[in-house]
Amino acid sequence: MQDITIGAFGSTLLWIVSICGGIGVLYKLLRDAIKKMLEEEFKSLNNKIDTVDKKIDNVDKETCKNFLVRFLADIERGEFIAEAEKQRFWEEYEHYIKSGGNSYVKEWVDKIKKEGKL
Repeated sequence: MQDITIGAFGSTLLWIVSICGGIGVLYKLLRDAIKKMLEEEFKSLNNKIDTVDKKIDNVDKETCKNFLVRFLADIERGEFIAEAEKQRFWEEYEHYIKSGGNSYVKEWVDKIKKEGKL
């Protein structure tokens, strides 16, 4: 312990810090290379998933619109509508509006509300 000088201690400490820094740089380079490689490998899969997601959103919106149109037609025909079905209508209508469905359905709802049927 007495034979260790400040210079030797400093050199050892510098060596340890250099090794840690080198390992950190190597880790970052490997991580970035693997990330880039995986992004390229899964690019077509991600594109397909995006396409499927858009189609699912479209089917959801159209299904919602079909329910709303049928419900509004039932109201205009004067058919009995249960309270639970009315609540479901408002849930679907809100979902439809939030999903970007702003078409003749909104105008139809406004018309029926003015008539006091809804």
